[in-house]
Amino acid sequence: MKRILAIAFVSSLLVQAHAQKRVRDFSLAPPTGTVETSLYQHIDVIDDRDFKENLGIIQIGALNAKAQVIPEIPLEKQIQQQLGLLVQGSTGDGTLVLLLKKFAVAELTTAFSESGFFDFRAELFVKDQFNSYQKLASIDTSHVNKGMDVTKGLLRHASWIVTDFLKDNLNRLPDDTTRYNIAQISDFENMEKAKTPLYQNAVLKDGIYTDYRHFKNQIPDGEATLKDQDAAKGFYVVDAKGKLKRIKANSCYAVVVNGMAYISSENNFYPLFREGHDFFFQGPSKATASATNVVAASVMFGALGAVLASNNVEYYLTKIDFYNGSFIKVSKL
Repeated sequence: MKRILAIAFVSSLLVQAHAQKRVRDFSLAPPTGTVETSLYQHIDVIDDRDFKENLGIIQIGALNAKAQVIPEIPLEKQIQQQLGLLVQGSTGDGTLVLLLKKFAVAELTTAFSESGFFDFRAELFVKDQFNSYQKLASIDTSHVNKGMDVTKGLLRHASWIVTDFLKDNLNRLPDDTTRYNIAQISDFENMEKAKTPLYQNAVLKDGIYTDYRHFKNQIPDGEATLKDQDAAKGFYVVDAKGKLKRIKANSCYAVVVNGMAYISSENNFYPLFREGHDFFFQGPSKATASATNVVAASVMFGALGAVLASNNVEYYLTKIDFYNGSFIKVSKL
């Protein structure tokens, strides 16, 4: 019996080791048409994603084994090839620069269906002959596929979204007159943060913020106060009768009292702190339906980490996404 158990244990380890190496290729689907009036013929790609180890996690086989999405042809080269296919026959000779912030696919399975997610965020610039850059367009989108088997549809939609973004901008000139150099392009997110009140102001405005847009722009939706000057007792508003009414965490995005910010997560508030150019909190967060979080989890815990399909609430060091206020898990506490 001991020998059988030992063999079973070793076999289990070998299966897991093999599973960790499962890899699925990703290729952008060829475009269905061309752009005759394209102003651009070339594109450079700057990969500025937080997690570059893979493009995501999908499920393969009858048992829905997890596989990392790692393209045989690097994504940057595929995007260059895609542009080449789109502009065949075009006379334009301009150069684009794509700053890639997010590109992530993921699948999660419930008892009766699968859900596939694709996160794509990028900034598109035009480069002139003097190595000066103007912003042409940006995209920040999340796509969801649902069904019994979503892999093919998910990867197909990911291709369409990227291709359509390029295609929609090939005959446009920049509206933005600001000019950037390559160092500024590479640091573009931090430059945008420097223009934003939340990241720019040394002291945050007290108040209740019902959503991230108001929090980012430091426009409170109402006043907040403490009971006995003790944050542990919760946050309150004064109602029309002059009485304190407790603020429910699920009713707002954040609260600032005495210049200290608290973020709402899983029906509670957690202190928000700044480190470098970003805001973080330590608290519980579900394994949310986010391709970006699945990629992060695969990097932190391995491609087979239970966190990929877990609905459990666990504690993480979590970063606030500058662009949309979503939660990006950085490390497990």
